Amino acid sequence: MMRKITEIPATICRQSQDINKQYRVAAYCRVSTDKEEQENSLENQITYYKSKIENTPNWTLVDIFADFGISGMNDTNRIEFQRMLEMCNKGKIDLIITKSISRFARNTVDCLTHVRKLKANNIGVIFEKEGINTLDAVSETFLTWFSAFAQAESESLSQNITRGKRMGYKDGKFSFPSSLYGYDRGDGKTPVIIPEQAAIVRKIFHMYLEGNSIGRIRKWLNDNSIETKRGTGEWNKSTVSGILRNEKYKGDVLLQKSYTVDYLTKTIAKNKGKVTQYYIENNHEGIVSREIFDMVQDELKRRASLYSSKNPSRYSSKYALTGKVICAECGAKYRRVTWSRNDTKKIVWRCTERLKNGTKTCKNSPTIYEKDLHNAIIDSLKEVLPKSDDITKKVRDEIEAVIMKNDDNNPQVIKRKIEIIIKEIMILRNTLKETDDKEFYLEKIQLLEEEKSRLEQKYATGHRYNTNVWVQQIYDKSEKQDLNINEYFDVIVKNIIKLITIEVGQDIKVSY
Repeated sequence: MMRKITEIPATICRQSQDINKQYRVAAYCRVSTDKEEQENSLENQITYYKSKIENTPNWTLVDIFADFGISGMNDTNRIEFQRMLEMCNKGKIDLIITKSISRFARNTVDCLTHVRKLKANNIGVIFEKEGINTLDAVSETFLTWFSAFAQAESESLSQNITRGKRMGYKDGKFSFPSSLYGYDRGDGKTPVIIPEQAAIVRKIFHMYLEGNSIGRIRKWLNDNSIETKRGTGEWNKSTVSGILRNEKYKGDVLLQKSYTVDYLTKTIAKNKGKVTQYYIENNHEGIVSREIFDMVQDELKRRASLYSSKNPSRYSSKYALTGKVICAECGAKYRRVTWSRNDTKKIVWRCTERLKNGTKTCKNSPTIYEKDLHNAIIDSLKEVLPKSDDITKKVRDEIEAVIMKNDDNNPQVIKRKIEIIIKEIMILRNTLKETDDKEFYLEKIQLLEEEKSRLEQKYATGHRYNTNVWVQQIYDKSEKQDLNINEYFDVIVKNIIKLITIEVGQDIKVSY
């Protein structure tokens, strides 16, 4: 039997739009900056689409969705765009009209994904500039081309903007951040100090130098109902820490602390030498003096070296030796281990390679009791201190640092406060020579002089700080250049000792 094929002609012509159907139409508009001319552009777009939809037969206006000051590279932050898609999912929109693909999305993948999802629900998108209606059979081919062009254009624009900014950085041209506490952006070139906020900034710096922790400063700000830059919400530790570390408060600016890794995702990364940075000195009037700012940076580094990252509230020998004890046989690090035998616990240090693989790769690494390790360190210090003035000074500084805790009765804290006040008075007197507002600075100097006299009297009549008698005794001796270390001191280990090597036969070598 011979095969027979019969052609059955189509009786309905498929069109992008049925002329007899009533379409529920929405328009999508977007501008990517918050400049005044862009704001006017958005208003014009809204007016245009409202008129176009209302005057087109078979079209009924649903809504006009407009995102303002938002990039089209990523959909997640486009609130109105997301609201439009939600209404599409609920079956309230039949057709979307927009100016161009670049307004709809500059990301090719996102553009095609959204169009396909909408098309699956028989919802079309009209791109006026490109003349594309996504309900047409060949629309996706053209859409892919134009989307790729739009993405390439966006990439080129992003690169040009970045290049322009970096060219400006070379000449010291940049936009001062409007969100910086203590400053008003002003005309964008010369930031203006906000006196009330500047006073708080100085207070934060002084409190930190007086021994207060970042957490305690945060608590003081919140307890005293000090408003944040936005005027709402509470202070957090990161904000306080950011203020203490921001060079802008001494009048300088470091440009390109971070950079955009991917223009598509807008991923921002901390600049660790990846791109060129520019440091501008004396860019604007600082809120704190350079001396005060530099003292705070030194104090931040000192505290960071003293405190464990896992337990910042106290010093711990557990972390002091971590990473410093090395196996001479295999080169692996030693680890602190607790032995429990016969209802007794002993702390030992063992080679991590031997703990992991047994004697296969490390046969002879000895197990060291922590007490023996501490004693070896003490013996090493006793031997090296009389021979090295440099190490002696470092040890003395670390001991002093431990004493320098936040206690108003601590003579060393009082002494530090006095030193800070003396520097402040000196700075104010220098400023007094160059200002017309002499009354203001004279008043501040007088108040500081009174505070200095009070602290000096307190220091002269106060009692020794006895929270840690041994540390105080060590400090007393250190002032006389007579250091005699008879106890293990974890802070010294953490910041003075570089490496401890465990030799076969339990020989312990300490490197500084």
